[in-house]
Amino acid sequence: MVAWIAALTTIDLATKIWATATLDDKPITLPGPIDLQLSYNNGTAFGLFTNIPPLLITAATLTIALALLTAAWNGRTPTGPAALIIAGALANTIDRLEAGSVVDMLHTGWWPTFNVADIFITTGVAWWAITATNTDHSTSPTIEPSSTTHQHQT
Repeated sequence: MVAWIAALTTIDLATKIWATATLDDKPITLPGPIDLQLSYNNGTAFGLFTNIPPLLITAATLTIALALLTAAWNGRTPTGPAALIIAGALANTIDRLEAGSVVDMLHTGWWPTFNVADIFITTGVAWWAITATNTDHSTSPTIEPSSTTHQHQT
């Protein structure tokens, strides 16, 4: 799990380095719904909570990531979704600590500009929700009403 988190974090940070070096002059139009356009996000995912101090955002993000890592490590949550969420949170935190904001580069025009770490987090949350709703309950004990009458002993 730690290796996956490290690899995914590295992938995101590499895309941010590339975007900062390449997209500073002009955006790149791609075929399809997403273009590449450099922007900086002082808030949380999708530009939310821009008025919250960066230190508070960083502390909250690291606390949640550490709690999730502990839960996954102890088998209390699925490791795949947790690894994606933790990697995205860690990558955005490293970026925020280094530059004071998070580099975003994936632009749709109808949705706030986002980055690869945001994709990891969103995918991890969706995967976790699907995993939680598709749990096989066939092996769970069930309580069925008794067909016999309860008698009190005196």
